[in-house]
Amino acid sequence: MFEVATALGLVSFPMHAKEENIKAENRALKLLAEIIEQSDEWQVRLNEKEQVVLHTVDDNPRLMIDPCATIERFYKDGNEHIVTYMFIGSHTISACVIIDQNAPQCVITDTIISLVLLAEAGWPKEHTPLTLDLMRENLKDTIKNVPKRSMITEDDIERLEVIEDNILSEKWADALLNLGGHARFCYTCKGWTEQEVKTHINAFLNRIPMDQIIRYISAPFDASETIFITAPTLQ
Repeated sequence: MFEVATALGLVSFPMHAKEENIKAENRALKLLAEIIEQSDEWQVRLNEKEQVVLHTVDDNPRLMIDPCATIERFYKDGNEHIVTYMFIGSHTISACVIIDQNAPQCVITDTIISLVLLAEAGWPKEHTPLTLDLMRENLKDTIKNVPKRSMITEDDIERLEVIEDNILSEKWADALLNLGGHARFCYTCKGWTEQEVKTHINAFLNRIPMDQIIRYISAPFDASETIFITAPTLQ
């Protein structure tokens, strides 16, 4: 192994790494540093190796990307995952993000730059990896209302994503059906209080037309859903 000075700190490469790849990564890291310097969405911190790591300015959820560790792991072990962590309250999730197969094969940093620019664009749905969907603004509002003693799982993320898609497509009945199911699950299986569930789903309810909510609660899939769906909007 040998170290190369880059714009984000010293990066270790194995002896078999090609010189053209190292130069390409170095140039890409310089570009990444320039993008971050001008960004309002990202801030930098140093890890224990004095390498720069990237953190979103938004705190909950907060995404961390470690560019240098990503490069080192890729060239040493062939691991194609970006080193990312998502912080939700007191919980930490290792978000699975793979190198973009359409990116130039000579530089893994290109995918990291793409992730950074997604934040600048507001995490658009069509380009944001499913594992990072919680960074999308509408979902973040809901995550912020998760009780501190609890956490969001991958199954929760999938349910919330379906609800979000229903709302974006204006499929109000489906949105309320899925929202009611999610509310019942949080209350029954997660042990949240009635008020905690109401607070959690309110960000979604506020985006659904009142007449659609009234229509749904007149004949809900499960009568218990009206405990959660009615109060936040009709109080």
